[in-house]
Amino acid sequence: MRVVRWILLPIVCIAAWIATLSTGVVTHSVAECFCPSNQMVSGMCVAPWFETLDAWLVRFFCAFAAALIIVSCYVTAPAARTLVAWIVFSLGGVYALWIAVISWAWREFIVAGVGGLAAVLVLTRGQNILRRTSRVVRQNA
Repeated sequence: MRVVRWILLPIVCIAAWIATLSTGVVTHSVAECFCPSNQMVSGMCVAPWFETLDAWLVRFFCAFAAALIIVSCYVTAPAARTLVAWIVFSLGGVYALWIAVISWAWREFIVAGVGGLAAVLVLTRGQNILRRTSRVVRQNA
């Protein structure tokens, strides 16, 4: 069963990202429903308030995606959950940095980092990986 959970880890990570993406798209569509018909141009809302709303929705779902991916991997991992949370956060940070560099999405990068870091800190509750390892080594010595 442990091997199956380790194999499921990347699948759960991708599923969490797809779930967040789908939720964000649906939320964006619902927000477009509130756009007045005279402010719709070629299927796009050009109301002055919508650009701000759209930017904040994107930022919110960036943070939500980072947190959900970390939480889902933490829950799925059969062992070393704290280490898994920090590794997923680090790998996600590298990926988000790459996206920010090629698309100039620096605000989204920062927000995703804050959301991911908040999730890791809440899940690990300040556990120190090195302290736990040192304790195990001392017991075996």
